[in-house]
Amino acid sequence: MLRFNPGKYRALSFAVALFLIMQAGLLALDFVVSAQIRKDATYERLASRQTLMLQVIYESALHVGEGSLPAGLREEQIKLLDRTATIFDRTLTAFAQGGNAIGKRDKEVHVDAIDTPQAQALLLEAKALWVPLVETIHGVTRQTTPPENEARELALRVIEAQPDLLRLMTRLAVLMDETAEKNATTLNQAKIATLVLAAINFLVILFYLIAHLRRNDQALERAQKETADILRTTQEGLFLLDTQHTIGTQHSRVLEGILGTGEFTGANFFTLLQPMVTEKTLATAREYLDLLFKHDVKEKLVTDLNPLNCVQILYGQGSGKPETRYLEFGFNRVREAGRITQLLVTVNDITQRINLERSLKETEARTRDQIAMLIEILQIEPAALQQFLRTAREGLQNMNELLQRQETGLEARGSKVHALFRQSHRIKGDAAALGLQNIAVAFERLEDTLTGMHERHNLTGEDFLPITVQVKGLYEQIEAIEALITQISQARGIVTVEPSREQHSPGAGQLPFVQRWRNFAAEIAARQGNVVDLAYNGPDLDTLPVAVQDAVTTLVNQFIRNAVVHGVEPPDERKRLNKPEAGRLSIYLSQRDDGGIDLGFRDDGRGISVERIRRAAIDKGRLTPEEAAAWEPRRIIGLIFEPGMSTRQSIDGDAGRGAGLDAVREIVARMGGNIRIGTTTNEYCHFRITLAPPAVATTPEVVAGDAS
Repeated sequence: MLRFNPGKYRALSFAVALFLIMQAGLLALDFVVSAQIRKDATYERLASRQTLMLQVIYESALHVGEGSLPAGLREEQIKLLDRTATIFDRTLTAFAQGGNAIGKRDKEVHVDAIDTPQAQALLLEAKALWVPLVETIHGVTRQTTPPENEARELALRVIEAQPDLLRLMTRLAVLMDETAEKNATTLNQAKIATLVLAAINFLVILFYLIAHLRRNDQALERAQKETADILRTTQEGLFLLDTQHTIGTQHSRVLEGILGTGEFTGANFFTLLQPMVTEKTLATAREYLDLLFKHDVKEKLVTDLNPLNCVQILYGQGSGKPETRYLEFGFNRVREAGRITQLLVTVNDITQRINLERSLKETEARTRDQIAMLIEILQIEPAALQQFLRTAREGLQNMNELLQRQETGLEARGSKVHALFRQSHRIKGDAAALGLQNIAVAFERLEDTLTGMHERHNLTGEDFLPITVQVKGLYEQIEAIEALITQISQARGIVTVEPSREQHSPGAGQLPFVQRWRNFAAEIAARQGNVVDLAYNGPDLDTLPVAVQDAVTTLVNQFIRNAVVHGVEPPDERKRLNKPEAGRLSIYLSQRDDGGIDLGFRDDGRGISVERIRRAAIDKGRLTPEEAAAWEPRRIIGLIFEPGMSTRQSIDGDAGRGAGLDAVREIVARMGGNIRIGTTTNEYCHFRITLAPPAVATTPEVVAGDAS
C-alpha cells in the first residue's frame, strides 16, 4: 500500500493544507458577506422607497382633493393613491413584523423584521400615524365616486401627517444605511483577518520567491517612474486611443493645459473634439482614424490626409474675452502581437507658429503693397500727387464731418449716404486717373458698403459705424503715401522745382495731366472693350488756382469714366455706324477775363438716350409710367445728375452706382456754376461747364438740348 510521507515537505504540506482550509473558510465568509450585503441593500432600497411613496401619496391626495380635475384624471389619481398606500402599508408592516413586501416589477420580496431597538421605535411611531391615515385613504379610494368633502378631508389629513411620516421614514432610511455600513465593516474586518492569516501562510509558502518578486517589483517601479517622468516633463500632449476611440488613463501633464480641461480620461475622443471643430471636420476625422486602425492601409500613405493637423479653438468662452488657439493632432499606430491595438495621439499648441506665419504673410503683403504703392508714386508727377493728396484729405475730412452729424430721420440718413457716396466716388476717380490702384480699390470697397446701405429702408446710426472704420483706414493709407513721399524726399536729399509754363502752350497735349487723362481713359476702355483717343485744348492746369485745379481734375475724371462706359460704342458697332474704330474724347478749357472757367467735354459716341433714362427712372421707382411719359426730354435728361441714377444694369468698379454725375453736380454747385448739355443720338454728347470765380453754393442750372 502506498503511503504519503511528506518528509522534508511536512511543514510546507501543513502550510498548504492550512492555506486551503483558510481559502474554503474565506469562500464561506464571502457567501455570508454577499448574503448580508444583499439583505442590507434590500432594506436600504425599501426604506428609501418609503420616502418616495410618501411624496406620491401627498401629491395624489392633493389632486384628489381638488374639485376642478377632469373625471378621468381624478380617477387615475385615486387609483394611484390607493396602490401607493397599499405598497407603503405592506412595506411598513414587513419592517415591523416580517413578511412579504412588493419589490421591483411588482414581485414579492421577503423581508425579516427589523429587530434593532431604534428601528422598532421609529416603526412603532410611524404605525401610530399611518394606521388611521391608511384606513381613511382606503375609505375614500375604494368608493366608486368619493364625495368631494371626504376627498378634501383626506387631503387635509395627508398634509397634516406627511411631514412626521416623512421625517420618520427618512430617519429609518438613514438608520438602515448606517446599519448596512456597520455590518459591512464588521464583515470586512472578519474577511480582512482571514485574508491576513491566509497571506501570512502564503508568504511562508512562497518565502523563497520573495527575493525574485522584489527584484521584479523594483524593475517595474523604475519603469513606472521613468514613464511618469517622461509624461511629466514632455512638452507634447500625449495619450492613447483605443479602437472604440476611448482616451486612456495615462497622459502627459501638459495635455491638460493644452486642451484647457482635465476631464478627458476615459472619455470619447470625438465627444472631446466636437466643440472644437465643424461637423464636416469631425466626420472626416472619424474616417481618418478608421483608416489608421485598418491593417491593410499603410500609415505613411494616409499621414497627409490628417484633418486635425491645425484646429482652431476658443478658450475662455463665458469667462471673459475668448482667446484663439491652434492645436495640432498627430496619430501613430501602436502594435501588439502584430495587430494595431491603439493609437498614440500627440497634441501640440501651434498658436505661436500660426501667428508667426500669419504675421510674416501680413508683413509680406504690407511690403508688397508698399512696394506697389512706391512704384505707383514714382510714376506720378509730384505736383499732381500733391494735388490728389490735398483733395483726398479734404474729401475724407468732409466725410468725417458728415459721419459726426447726428441725423434723426430716415430721409436725413439717406441724404448722408448720398453725400458720402459722392465724396468717395470723386476721390476714387481721381486715384484711378493717377494710377493709384490700391487707393481706388479701397474707395470702391467703401462704395460697396454704401451701396448696401442705400438699398436699406431702416437705416440707424449704428449702420454708419463700418463706414467710420473704413474712412479711418483710408486716412491711414493717405498718411502712408505721405510718409513714403517724405522718405523718398529724404533719400533723394533734393527738391526739384519745375519751371513755370505758359497758359497756352502749343504742346498742351503733352502736358503730364493730359497724359494721365489719356492713360485713365485707356484703362477704362480696355476693361469695357472699347478704344478711345483723347485730345485737350486749353491752358496748363498748374497756372490755375488750386481750387480750380482740383475741381477741373475731378470733373474731367468723371466725364471720362461716363463717356467710355456709357457713350463710346465697341469697335464693331462703330464700324457699322461708319465711325472711326477709336472713340474720340475732346476736352476744352479756357479762363475768362473775370477769372471764371469754361470747361467743355465732348465724345462722339451714342449720345444720351432719353428713352433709356425714362425706363431707368421707372425701374428705380423715381417716376411712375404716367409721370415719365408726361415729362419733356430736357427734364428727363436732368435725372442723370440725381444720386443713385444710372442706366447701366450691372455694377462694377467703373459704373452702375449712379454717383459720377451726382458728384459733378455737387462740385459745380459748390463752385457756383452751371451745366449745359448738347446731344444727338449716335453722334455726340457735349457737356459745357461754366464755373464762376467765387464759390457760390447754389444748385447748378442744368440745360439739356438735342441737336436732332
